[in-house]
Amino acid sequence: MEHRPASGTTFRHLKAFFWTALDSATRGGRRYRVWMGSLTLLILTGALAYWIQLREGLAVTGMTDHVSWGLYISNFTFLVGLAAAAVMLVL
Repeated sequence: MEHRPASGTTFRHLKAFFWTALDSATRGGRRYRVWMGSLTLLILTGALAYWIQLREGLAVTGMTDHVSWGLYISNFTFLVGLAAAAVMLVL
């Protein structure tokens, strides 16, 4: 079965939507740009930490018998629950 985009949806429309959204997201004053830069830096730091965990394994988190790893696991399950709650709110 061949996949076709929805009627009237073309790559040109998607490209225009992307650039319009990017323009809206980057429009603002100095405080806004500093805030967005800070959030971007935070996201990149988290992505780097995640990449290190994937590459080196969970040993880099310091989860050993002497250091409790329960906080790491409980935060993960909490965030999964939070995401599920957000999905339920959207539905």
